[in-house]
This record gives sequence, C-alpha cells and structure tokens, in this order.
Amino acid sequence: MLFKSRKRYGDIASIDELNRIKDNISVTREELDEHLEAINGNTNEVELQNSFICEIDNRLTKAEEKMDEIHFLLKQLVTKAQLSVELSKDEQRVFLILYTHEKFMKSDKISSKAFLEQDIVEEALTSMIDKGIPVEREILDGNVYFRMNADFKLRQAKESVIKIDPEVTSQYQNTLLKQFFNG
Repeated sequence: MLFKSRKRYGDIASIDELNRIKDNISVTREELDEHLEAINGNTNEVELQNSFICEIDNRLTKAEEKMDEIHFLLKQLVTKAQLSVELSKDEQRVFLILYTHEKFMKSDKISSKAFLEQDIVEEALTSMIDKGIPVEREILDGNVYFRMNADFKLRQAKESVIKIDPEVTSQYQNTLLKQFFNG
C-alpha cells in the first residue's frame, strides 16, 4: 500500500470524532461563558466598590476641609481673645525679664535680673502660667529653663495685652541702664 487510505468526511468514524470535538468545544465554550459571566460580575462589583470608595473619599475630603476651616477659625478666636490678666508687681518684673530676652533662662538668672528671691520668681512663673500667659518651659540636664512664647511677644508688642505698671517699667529700665553703664 503505497497510499494510505484517508478517512473521508463521510466516514462514520470521522463523524464520531467531529461530534466529540464539537461536544468538547461546546463544553469549553460553556465553561468560558461561565468564566466570562463571573468576570463581568466581579467587574461590576469592583466598579460598585470603587464608586463607594470615591464617595467616601469625597466625604473625607469635605470633612478635612471643614476641620481645617474650624481649626483656622478657632486659632483666630484664641489669638484674638483678650487676656484679662492682672499681674502682681513681682509677676510684672518676671514678665519684663522674659519679654526682653530671646533665649531660655533658668529661674536663678531671672531672679538675679529681677532682684527677687528665686522662690518668688518660681511662684511668679507658676502663677503666670496658671493665668494663661504662654511661658514655655524646657528641661535640659535636670534644669528647668523658661522663655516667653515668640508669638505672644509679638502680640504684646502690638496690643499691650498685659498691662505693666509704669513704676515697674521705669525700675526695669533703670536697672538696664545701670547694667549697661557699669559693664
């Protein structure tokens, strides 16, 4: 047999094979359709979840904007609030020392500059902080240092929020002049 006999389309065996192939293709197509439906369903679910996430993100953004606005307004109110604080003469002396110095100072240095005992200076500092005057504290190597808040200093310079007795101011200026001329 030089030539093998070829199956023709009309042969029963080839029709069975074609039917089997056709059935396999149908099963495969059904499986692919099921997968496609599942993918489409998942895609719809993902799109729905994404729209929910976008909505939540928009609401969070609006909430953040409102919080920023509230924070800004609150800061303005606090900044503009008038302090109705009266200081004793000792507190005024301590206030002037802190007001005129930029760097942190220990209470003993404040004491020597104000010509007050250290315990009086410490009481004055505590009282001023209790009255709402923004005195900043810093602890280094077990020592407590104090200075006046820089923003408050600017506000004091512009608005004279804390009233200082002219006698205390005069005494302080005289002390500064003596220190300047005595070296």
